[in-house]
Amino acid sequence: MTLPQESCDDMNILPNELIITIFKLLPLESLLACQHVCQRWKKLAQDASIWRSILIVYSGKPGQSEVSERNLEIISSQSASIFCLKLQYVYNYQFIKSILQRCDNIMLLDLVMCRIGKDFEDDVKKWPNLKKINLKNSLLLVNNDDVIIQYDQFKYLKYLALSDFGLSSSNCYSLLKCTYLSNILIEKIKNLNIDYVKELIISKQHILETFHIYGGDSVDDRCLQLLSKCQMLKDLAIIRCENLTDAGLVALADLKHAEHLQIWNNINFTEINLLRTLSSPNLICLQSLSLSRIGNVSPVIVDVISEYYKNLKFLAVYQCPRIINTDYEKQLKSKFRNIDVVLY
Repeated sequence: MTLPQESCDDMNILPNELIITIFKLLPLESLLACQHVCQRWKKLAQDASIWRSILIVYSGKPGQSEVSERNLEIISSQSASIFCLKLQYVYNYQFIKSILQRCDNIMLLDLVMCRIGKDFEDDVKKWPNLKKINLKNSLLLVNNDDVIIQYDQFKYLKYLALSDFGLSSSNCYSLLKCTYLSNILIEKIKNLNIDYVKELIISKQHILETFHIYGGDSVDDRCLQLLSKCQMLKDLAIIRCENLTDAGLVALADLKHAEHLQIWNNINFTEINLLRTLSSPNLICLQSLSLSRIGNVSPVIVDVISEYYKNLKFLAVYQCPRIINTDYEKQLKSKFRNIDVVLY
């Protein structure tokens, strides 16, 4: 981007705050070009308030190398300005580490579909102001080991998403001390103590917005009753619901701000209480709903969803035995023409 001298002079009449506001509207390439106009613009174009909303992505996935190499150059040249970083499909942790070592001010860190080394637990300590840690679908390189991060060292942490490592009896109680932690995605972490899970829910009851958990022996009806009192909760997923009964199910009707709900794998919920819960005025505003492998989801229940859930964009009734391989299954596409994705 090259500006005429007159345009630059006109812009320089403006106060710094207004120029920064203009720079926030620019695409990244244009913002970088502004740094070469003059010393004032270089300083303003590197203002932290601009870069805090810019996500830099490096991907090792084939077909994305050109963009990723360019972003790698940006990481090198703008390292002090990188606050939001996402690395994906990178399987060499030493390479990941070489990138992380350049950035001193990361606040949002995504390592998605990556391979993580044991030393990540020490590497991550360099960013005490982290607000987000996302390790979804990443793998730990060392078998029979774990990454033990004391999460309370990040006093501003708001979002934590883990794969099947990173949370155990050694560090799980550190989450209780994370004052601002409102988004917890631990649906691949198994064998959490059920009393701990209840304590975690209670500790976040006034701020919890997202809660994804594996479930199984780690969740009971009382957990659902506690979650129903989380009035900020927008996104709830429980992957294994085998141990839950109607006593927990009906509590979900009290979720006043829910936008996304997943409850999988249950044969205990009765049809009448599924119907009662899913007919709640609170839940009919859902944008996505997954009831996969819920034994008593019936055509009557799906009819209620098709008639009243006007905001729904995603529905999963995958492997619901009273739906699959029936004449009713053949009607599903016509019933949900306005929904983007229907899985069954």
